[in-house]
Amino acid sequence: MSKLPLMLGAVLALFATAPLASAQHDHGGHGAHSAVQTNPADGAMGAAPETFSATFEHPMRLTGLVITPRGGDPIAVTIPASEAATTASVALPRLAPGNYTFAWTASGADNHTMTGRVRYMVH
Repeated sequence: MSKLPLMLGAVLALFATAPLASAQHDHGGHGAHSAVQTNPADGAMGAAPETFSATFEHPMRLTGLVITPRGGDPIAVTIPASEAATTASVALPRLAPGNYTFAWTASGADNHTMTGRVRYMVH
């Protein structure tokens, strides 16, 4: 009997349970979070965004944002102090046309953290 059907079933089961969101979180066993919605959205393209925002299931504070242009140096965005909210936003520096990765970090009131990456192309 061939092992191929068994291996194929195991691979399919692995992909069926893989998370679809680009956000990762450390919530100390407090249950799963829904996907984080960002603006700009992952994989989108368009004009240079003036702000970055993330909408969470529970109040969070955006604690870090680094923008890395393809082939360029990372740009750390200054994030002003704020209260936790379900949507966190920060102003962005002017971005020239090109491909960028936005790497963000957020913290909840109970100190759990979430991280994510968004790819965006400025036309």
